[in-house]
Amino acid sequence: MSVVREKFWVIVEEFSGCFLFLDKGYVSRGLEEEFLRFGVVYTPVKRGNQISNLEEKKFYKYLSDFRRRIETLFSKFSEFLLRPSRSVSLRGLAVRILGAILAVNLDRLYNFTGGGN
Repeated sequence: MSVVREKFWVIVEEFSGCFLFLDKGYVSRGLEEEFLRFGVVYTPVKRGNQISNLEEKKFYKYLSDFRRRIETLFSKFSEFLLRPSRSVSLRGLAVRILGAILAVNLDRLYNFTGGGN
């Protein structure tokens, strides 16, 4: 909870009017009320024993899958950009970034079509 408290004003300034999903550890009525006062809709992901019906269960399953996909994409993307770029021009840097994006997408396509099994 301390990380959210330390960064509270940054979160409020950057995400005012947004809908945030936070990890399970941030379930706090007081924190939720503070965020709402500043226009940030704060929704912690519920723990398994807090989910009451099938619709919520499907929603949190979808949210979990979506989050896992995004985290996987970011880790793969950063994997391709780990080596320092020695671009001498903006165009060279753009080509390197586009190449990394293409490599990540080709990797996803390869795994999606069953080649990664």
